[in-house]
Amino acid sequence: MRPVVLTILLSALIFAAPLSGCIFTNDTPGEIISEDNVSECPEGTELAPNSDVDCVPIVIDSDDDGVASGDTTDDSTTEQDGNETASTNETQDSTNDTEQETVSLPLAEQCLDSHQNLAMHIHPYLFIEVRDSEIVIPADMGIDTVACPNKMHLLHTHDQTGKLHIETYEEMTVNLTLFFEVWNISESTSHELHPLFIDSANVTVSVNGVIQNVDWHLIALLDGDQVAIEFDDSIPDTDGDGINDELDICPGHDDHIDADEDGTPDGCDDDDDGDGVSDDADLCPGHDDSMDSDSDGIPDGCDLIDDSGYDASDLAQFWMDKFLCQNGTGTGIDDYNTTGDDNHVCEVTVTTDDNNVTITMNGIPNHDLESGPGCCATAQSYTLIIPREPVNDTTGGHSSTNCPSAGGSYQCAADRGSIAYGMNGVPFFGPEDGPGGDAVAYHHGEYEEDRQQIWLGIGYGHSAGGTYHYHADANLMHWHPNESANEGWLDYSFPSSLDSEVSSPVIGVAFDGYPIYGIYGDDGNGQITEMKSSYQLKDGETGYNGIDDYEYVDGLGDLDVCNGHFGPTPDFPQGIYHYHSSIENGIGEMGFPYFLICYHGEVPDSGGGNGGGGGGDDPCAGYGVTWGPGIGPPPAGCGGGGQGTQSAETMMITSTLDWSSILLGLILLTMGINAFRRYRR
Repeated sequence: MRPVVLTILLSALIFAAPLSGCIFTNDTPGEIISEDNVSECPEGTELAPNSDVDCVPIVIDSDDDGVASGDTTDDSTTEQDGNETASTNETQDSTNDTEQETVSLPLAEQCLDSHQNLAMHIHPYLFIEVRDSEIVIPADMGIDTVACPNKMHLLHTHDQTGKLHIETYEEMTVNLTLFFEVWNISESTSHELHPLFIDSANVTVSVNGVIQNVDWHLIALLDGDQVAIEFDDSIPDTDGDGINDELDICPGHDDHIDADEDGTPDGCDDDDDGDGVSDDADLCPGHDDSMDSDSDGIPDGCDLIDDSGYDASDLAQFWMDKFLCQNGTGTGIDDYNTTGDDNHVCEVTVTTDDNNVTITMNGIPNHDLESGPGCCATAQSYTLIIPREPVNDTTGGHSSTNCPSAGGSYQCAADRGSIAYGMNGVPFFGPEDGPGGDAVAYHHGEYEEDRQQIWLGIGYGHSAGGTYHYHADANLMHWHPNESANEGWLDYSFPSSLDSEVSSPVIGVAFDGYPIYGIYGDDGNGQITEMKSSYQLKDGETGYNGIDDYEYVDGLGDLDVCNGHFGPTPDFPQGIYHYHSSIENGIGEMGFPYFLICYHGEVPDSGGGNGGGGGGDDPCAGYGVTWGPGIGPPPAGCGGGGQGTQSAETMMITSTLDWSSILLGLILLTMGINAFRRYRR
């Protein structure tokens, strides 16, 4: 076997040997551009540079890049029309790849050995005029010179038409500097171009008819370009803009400055900003006077106040635009307290008539949720009717039971139960939980709850009694986890999940029709800040007794006694009364009442709809859907029943059934053990 393998290998080597010569040996050099009197060299050699008689070995292109080692070039780049130009016009040259060190040669002194292996062959056109006299570029410029005897420079000509031939072994961009360097070598006795260098200020260069405002000798020579050089010192350039007085469009000013790009230099343009309004009549110089998006008569470029936005006297369109989950846009969400994929879908419908806006909602949020011990969230049927134009309440005489600090000036919101609805149709609940404590304060560990366990999930929401609702924040409806960063809904938190430099969007609507915005808002001076509540705990209190433990301190925070204020919002730049969700008060404590505690506007008789809550003057309002696991029973005298209800009696039965189940299980287990023993016998 081994002899056979050796035979095969030997045959392969024998077969490959001729191929190796093809791979590593250059073809015969192409025809050398030379005159008849050039000496011929033996095969395998060529004329040495700058010699007509000395022959040297042909240099092999060992790196297979198409360029012999004697013609290695550096890239040279030129950017035109005002950009900086970087061009060394130099290449690396070596005439012996084993003995001679690499020598740097200017690009102008590099010569073409042949027309083979060219990477670039372009033909720009150059026309030169000095003092109204055309300078004819010779037909053989750059051919057979001192630097390139019997050869051609990389830039050369073959006729007197101004057509330049630029041939290189590498792709590169060359500029006018190369032309002048080759000219000085090839036409060393000519003085025709000297004025260009002695008085360059009177040189004008155009490319394809466009005057160039750059260092003229650095202008790139590109294939097909028509480059014209004109020297004229008979006509002065008084304003020094590089354009002589005869051609000057705007004497006394820089012709190159044309901000509105209308072809008229700014110095002679009576409409510098190009808005069609003369400078004398321009309302907003430097800006387009016709751009006035808020139609206030002040062009946007000079408008310090953004008057655009919704009409605060008719919020119908605002609510139609802002409510989420309309027209089947809701997507499936999951309740983390169930084992399967619930695929609940948020649904909201908004309709209007001449006076009111009607919103119907199913109470399912637009985000995943945690129902908590009151599991599990189910679809509801809420209808809210609010006025198209909210009206401030100035009547007074209201009960102050649930908002003592308001002193009867405003209608109180419910202490427990719905007080508003979110843009996703989820109810906002009052600050108290079932036992009567501050649900949010307990969530943050401000006191110990010994009456009934209360639990809040993602974004201060839960589904006590099957009705999902928020007790604070609610900005979760406008947030979405960054899945690419492996975020989930459980990663939502305040403040890290919100942008503190941007006004928060609208998150809800109160029963009086005024909007509720998120935590961040305009302080009235154009600064975005966290909106702080003006309520604080009374001395010695913890929130255990809910509303009774808090007092309003005017000026403590940013918000008034109802937890709102009048000011600009992203949707109403001119200002509107609105509420804010609040996490802290002005001294860094709990942000009670978290949404609102009273209504600054008049609440229609239908306020609160059929979703419960809203009746701040009714101590039993809202309890028809709120008691149950996680939120407790209604106050005495408020009855029972309703969706999600669970009376104390029912809870006792449940407890009894639990013990019975345990005893029954023990009995069955004992019987099973005995039966097994009998079977073994």
